[in-house]
Amino acid sequence: MKRSAIFFLVLLLLMTFSCASSRSSRAIRKAERMMEQQERQAQKDYEKAIDTHYKHQAPKTKKMIREDRRRARRLNRHLQR
Repeated sequence: MKRSAIFFLVLLLLMTFSCASSRSSRAIRKAERMMEQQERQAQKDYEKAIDTHYKHQAPKTKKMIREDRRRARRLNRHLQR
């Protein structure tokens, strides 16, 4: 009698905790998806701001930026290996 009551109690506890863990894992997955979506949106906003900033520059400044990028690529070529 005592053994079956303990077994039933353990079984009931296992069922309860297994359901709770699946709910929490679903909530974690949902939160992770939301975080990834927010990160993607933040990256898009950042790139848009960079493009807007670049478009507002004077032609002379744009030319200087392009030359600096080329120079940086040449200087950092040995680091890419």
